[in-house]
Amino acid sequence: MKEGGGGRSLRRGGGGGGLRRGRRARVTWGGRDLGSVVCSNAVLSARRDTVRPRLHSGPLRTKGDGRDLSLVDPIPGANVKSYSGYLTVNETYNSNLFFWFFPAQIQPENAPVVLWLQGGPGGSSMFGLFVEHGPYIVNKNLTLCDRDFSWTSKFSMIYIDNPVGTGFSFTTDNRGYAVNQDDVARDLYSALTQFFQLFPEYQKNDFYATGESYAGKYVPAISHFIHTHNPTAKLKINLKGIAIGDGFSDPASLIGGYADFMYQIGLLDEKQREYFQKQCDEILKHIKKGNWIKAFEIFDSLLNGDQQSVPSFFQNATGCSNYFNFLQCQEPEEDSYFMKFLSLPEVRKAIHVGNLTFNDGAEVEKHLLEDVMKSVKPCLVDIMNNYRVLIYSGQLDIIVAAPLTEHFLTTVEWKGTQEYLKANKNIWKIQLSDTEVAGYVRQVNDFHQVIVRGGGHILPSDQPARTFDMMNRFIFNKGWCS
Repeated sequence: MKEGGGGRSLRRGGGGGGLRRGRRARVTWGGRDLGSVVCSNAVLSARRDTVRPRLHSGPLRTKGDGRDLSLVDPIPGANVKSYSGYLTVNETYNSNLFFWFFPAQIQPENAPVVLWLQGGPGGSSMFGLFVEHGPYIVNKNLTLCDRDFSWTSKFSMIYIDNPVGTGFSFTTDNRGYAVNQDDVARDLYSALTQFFQLFPEYQKNDFYATGESYAGKYVPAISHFIHTHNPTAKLKINLKGIAIGDGFSDPASLIGGYADFMYQIGLLDEKQREYFQKQCDEILKHIKKGNWIKAFEIFDSLLNGDQQSVPSFFQNATGCSNYFNFLQCQEPEEDSYFMKFLSLPEVRKAIHVGNLTFNDGAEVEKHLLEDVMKSVKPCLVDIMNNYRVLIYSGQLDIIVAAPLTEHFLTTVEWKGTQEYLKANKNIWKIQLSDTEVAGYVRQVNDFHQVIVRGGGHILPSDQPARTFDMMNRFIFNKGWCS
């Protein structure tokens, strides 16, 4: 599923510019060998205005040079201090994850550190940064303006292009691509431990892993990896909880509800509903047998449309290419402005990526095809039993519709299952005096399920104030009634 950029399908974070991936060269600054850097094929010498060194080597971290080098250079319209660069997560395969870090604008010394992961697989987290909740919005003329309700005001946000091969992240060996969630979690964990070595003052702060859509797999995977490794790890990550928006965490519990949902909102007629349901039943049969690729192929031709050269059944039946919001037939044009912005030479120089390709995620998805229809429910159960958890849905989403998520949650067997099944839905407003309802909440101790009214799959973009209020209430444990 593609999400995070400018394509017709759920990756939405795809692709930028046909720049070729460059070769590696050795580089020295100030007489010190700083290891491999990646250069454009057209640039045979590594220069400071192209790509800065990857931040894996010990001397960079211990002397603080890596942190200084990752400071983002001035960009017109950008006034929030930030850091970006590459963290090498596998030296054997030259695999590198790109990060962009924004310390909180209010009390960063105490603010929670929030990891954001886009979906896909293969969606760039730069989509989340520029389209959803980062400090800036990209205008049509490729200038920046400040965002209201930016998450960076209250939280120290780290955006990572994940897995390797997504967005600005890259590997120079096919074996460096993730093929399952174990690979994803291992690489992310390596990146996070390096991040906290670069920024040790944030290690004591509360840490939350968050994301949307296909990151409904990434978030439980990395959180569970932290959970199992923290007891013996020298560097412990202060994991407090997770938040997942419209998460594709357990395909088997979602697939069966698509046909009725789309029929009930008027997108399919009875004949189309019957066909859709039969195809979904076939998908479920293949999932049960472990025929993961075949299950994905049917899903892709029916709805997803990632690997198809022709429109999906959904697109032919509805005339719409957008399944993120059933009130919008096409994706908003402004959602793609950020990719053009990231292609500007001065921006690339400022964030230290030089001429490296901004990958569209197709290669990432190809390597993860067997993973798409698998579940991360066991990992999620462990997290729900031990940490604070927010599962939120957009009322207008199609691809991971709110009632499908509701059904999924009834199948999760965790310590609060019986209480959850009996819990009442409560009305949530940003202010008690508001006439508009922000959404609905079911809460059992540290578990929160939220449906946000008036928004679709890309919730922070559709409903920025409501989503910001939701995150603020959840992370700071403020409750839902005041």
